[in-house]
Amino acid sequence: MKISLSKLVASICLLAASTVSHAGIPAVSLYPASDASTACYRIPALLTLHDGTMLAFAEARITSCADFGNVKIMVRRSTDHGTTWSTQQVAASYGTLQADNAVPVEDTTDPNYPNGRIFLFYNTGNASEASVRAGNGLREQWYTTSEDGGVTWDAPVNITAQTAKLSAAPYNNPADWRTLAMGPGHGLQTSSGRIFIAGNHSAGAPQSNYTDYVAYAFYSDDHGQTFNIVPDIAYPGSNESTAAQLSDGRVMMNSRDQSGASKARVVSITSDVNGNVFGTPYIDKTLIDPVAEGSLLASTVNGQPYLFFSNLANTTTRADLTLRASSDNGQTWAKSLRITGLSAGYSDIAVIDANNIGILYEQSSIKFMKVPFSTLLGTP
Repeated sequence: MKISLSKLVASICLLAASTVSHAGIPAVSLYPASDASTACYRIPALLTLHDGTMLAFAEARITSCADFGNVKIMVRRSTDHGTTWSTQQVAASYGTLQADNAVPVEDTTDPNYPNGRIFLFYNTGNASEASVRAGNGLREQWYTTSEDGGVTWDAPVNITAQTAKLSAAPYNNPADWRTLAMGPGHGLQTSSGRIFIAGNHSAGAPQSNYTDYVAYAFYSDDHGQTFNIVPDIAYPGSNESTAAQLSDGRVMMNSRDQSGASKARVVSITSDVNGNVFGTPYIDKTLIDPVAEGSLLASTVNGQPYLFFSNLANTTTRADLTLRASSDNGQTWAKSLRITGLSAGYSDIAVIDANNIGILYEQSSIKFMKVPFSTLLGTP
């Protein structure tokens, strides 16, 4: 669930655009706060392809900064490790209604696409989240694909019947799911080739403290031909989610606590390497959070497996965007780097190359920063 951020956006826009982060690393703006055709750019997603091409996604909110409205998903490409970027283009839209929550992932294991195929999962909506949550309106789930590194995108595919249990027509499922969303931020392909997408949904009438929401996931083991649902996380109020595969093969889900009770991240780990059932969720008290989005990523650096995580490391306000690293599958987070101490918003992370990790984040505009692993990890 994306709480309306008009006040946050307004306050951020008062800040002078900075070209150097709190960490002293240059950042470049990939999407402006607004332009002549778009009232607001928000909700970044970042993906590095197997050939090193980088894709930076954002929502173009055409008429206002509100979550609901005429919203399109834009993409920019870089073929030189984030040094230069193409002009933006539309990757997904839904007429003059809402296409949002970009969740890109590259499938590198499909024999029919030896050069890889990108899946861009996203939601559409014909009413505001509050209306859909109350039982009026419809949110659906889709994907579009690209076989040329994000230059062009194929016709969208509606997967809602397989990935959700909506009560609204035409689905009429007695489970009474209402609003739903995936991500936002990059998706996951596990070592088995499974495409795994974290998300959340509400069920039944609205409850206090947003406890009608819960995190869940869906996956495909046949390169997007069919999908299956992973059972809900047993934490009422768990919401926007991100996932990564641990070094032992299990999958970790990291979720926003929409209830606001913990002011930290909700973590769940599958009980098996297939990622079919999540174990008992717990609160990671190190990963403090003001009720906002976060990004989780697994990668190996100099032969050592790491988890990386970015979010707003603050319990009271959306500020202090911080990048963290864990060498023990998220049991502890020994390394951290504050990206900015100023007001900030959503972020997504992707490994750029053997020496750098990239972070795409909201701070007035949507900015991209290349962070050396040596700076974050203290490694040569």
